[in-house]
Order: sequence, then structure tokens, then C-alpha cells
Amino acid sequence: MTEHRTPGVQRLIEMGRLREQPAQREQVAAVWRKAVESAGDAALPGMSIDGALRSAYDAGHLAALALLAAHGLRPGGGQGHHEAAFAGAAALGYEGLEELVPDSMEVRALRKGSMYDPVLAGSDELRTALDWIRRTLPAIHLALQKADPALAGLLVSPAGER
Repeated sequence: MTEHRTPGVQRLIEMGRLREQPAQREQVAAVWRKAVESAGDAALPGMSIDGALRSAYDAGHLAALALLAAHGLRPGGGQGHHEAAFAGAAALGYEGLEELVPDSMEVRALRKGSMYDPVLAGSDELRTALDWIRRTLPAIHLALQKADPALAGLLVSPAGER
């Protein structure tokens, strides 16, 4: 597995936002598969908007966790661990992930609003979340393959096929 210590990653480690934790390729591939499955759930016809928003957010979060694991990293735990996952994945410096943190915050706000706001989210919010997944998962899929070319044979495609 690849060790990729950009200054941003090193800073997150020093702050305790990321921790080192080696992972096997099969573990990375399993977390990635969950991300792809959650993305598929988000797009299921008949899925409630709230359920779809949660699934879309989970897909992005799991994909970020898979990328961190491919680098022997994981969030530090505690409050803000989801944010640390996105920040850590973005700090690895892969192309297409430059806006991962602000984009994930937008989808997280949609998910949170759908959970706690009495006004239901609508189709526009769902479209925003699905568009995010359609951009984010392929970028993380490429990053995973760059991080460890041996993962390529273990990863399902962002669309769910081998």
C-alpha cells in the first residue's frame, strides 16, 4: 500500500485528525464496495428522498475512508471524524478531489436538513447529492488505483460492475 504524506496529511496526523492504521487491499476493496453500493441505493427508484440523501452522503464518506485506508490512514475518531475523512482524502492531493471538503459539506447539510428539518428535502436537493456522487466516486476510484495499482483488480467500478 502507498504512503502519501503531503504536508496537509502530515498536519492532520499531527493534529490527531488522522491516525495511521495499516489496511489490507481486501479491506480497502470491501469499504469501496460499500461506497458503491450506497451510491446505488441513493439512485434506486422509489427510495425516499431522505433515504437517498443519507445513502449518497454515506457513499462519499465510505469512498473517502477507502482512499485513506489505501494510504494506511483513518480518521482520528471523536467529534468531526466524518469531516476528517473528507479533509484527509482531499489532502492526499489527487486530481478531482480539490473540492471534496466543501462539496461534502453541502451534501452533509442536505442530509442533516432532511433528518432534522420538518420541511422535507426535494428533488433538487437529491439531484445535487447524486451529481456529487457521480463526480466524486469516479475521482476516488482513480485515486485508489493510483495509490495502489494492485487494487485495480479488486475494485468494483463506480457504477457497480467489475
